[in-house]
Amino acid sequence: MSRLTQDQSQQLDSIRALAAFAVLLGHTYQTLLLPTLGSWFTVVVLVAQFAVMAFFVLSGFLIGKSACNNVRKHTVFSIGDYTKARVLRLYPPLIAALMLMLFLGLIAPHFFPSGSNALLPIEGVDFIRTGFVTSTADIWGALTFLNGFKVENPSANSPLWSLSLEAWYYVIAAAIFLWPGKKLLALVLVAVTAFVTHGNSLFFLLAPVWFSGFVLALIHQRHPAMSSRVYTWLFLVMSVALVAVTADALWRHPSGNEVVYEKINMFRVVSGLWFACFMAMLLGGKLRFSTCLHKHASYSYTLYVIHFPIMLFALGVFQVFAYGSSARSLMVSVGVVLVSLAVSWSLSRWVENKALLDALLRSAMRRAGSKKTA
Repeated sequence: MSRLTQDQSQQLDSIRALAAFAVLLGHTYQTLLLPTLGSWFTVVVLVAQFAVMAFFVLSGFLIGKSACNNVRKHTVFSIGDYTKARVLRLYPPLIAALMLMLFLGLIAPHFFPSGSNALLPIEGVDFIRTGFVTSTADIWGALTFLNGFKVENPSANSPLWSLSLEAWYYVIAAAIFLWPGKKLLALVLVAVTAFVTHGNSLFFLLAPVWFSGFVLALIHQRHPAMSSRVYTWLFLVMSVALVAVTADALWRHPSGNEVVYEKINMFRVVSGLWFACFMAMLLGGKLRFSTCLHKHASYSYTLYVIHFPIMLFALGVFQVFAYGSSARSLMVSVGVVLVSLAVSWSLSRWVENKALLDALLRSAMRRAGSKKTA
């Protein structure tokens, strides 16, 4: 079974970091700059959605690699080890993001000009939200990954929509690896996933994007050279398709704000599959991506889940100050980006530190075991 080389790993990490920055800047534009500038939103949406699809493919690939390593370590797939790895990866940054969201929602009335959690209405302007709203459903929905399925996605942290989709893709991936030896458990996992996700068409629409990365990981395990010409032809075909769907989305108003979700969804699927082809070329050594950002991948997940509440809070605080002035809007935007990066980097030293989280979990399990013995 094949491992990624250090250079390949750093290239993928650099892409992951760049994707997180693209989402951050996209939401910065939408939240703080668009109300004043009033144009180019469609382009920003396409760039941000492409970044999210890159995350999906990378997520599927890394989960596939992790599951293969799980089998190599235990000789059979260990659902316990897989679950532990997913919990330690998903929950610490997510919990930190939800706590931050609740805290900012609690203090918002003390800082917003409205004296409440509501933004001030300005005639003729549509802001990204009308207020900083949180609820109990936001918390338990996000923690159980039911947001977008059984409850609404948190208004104050919209990027969590993608996290819930990915979490249920993880469950299906586990069922695939369980199938050879534990068919009943695999069927139960698929049935639960179907029950939760059946009403969300986006889950099924984007499944090929996530699983393209997953399948790519399985192929790379067996054929690390990735030398087939098929990848080159697929990359060329998908490049043409990507140009076509991008042109279709921008055709009438390339500098406008028109967002047609049917076109955006088509762009999501095509751009995601294009990126999977790009990854195949990268793994085969036919293409290369700079490794200059690879160190920033260490806090990319934390950045993804915490930046939106910070941004929305800043909008409420500086709404009157920033609106109507490009210079002031840009100044606030730069400040919010820097704060988001600083907070993410600081938090990630704890919530994305695998060694520390493993040690804390082992310590907690030892304490629990000693209490039972006593």
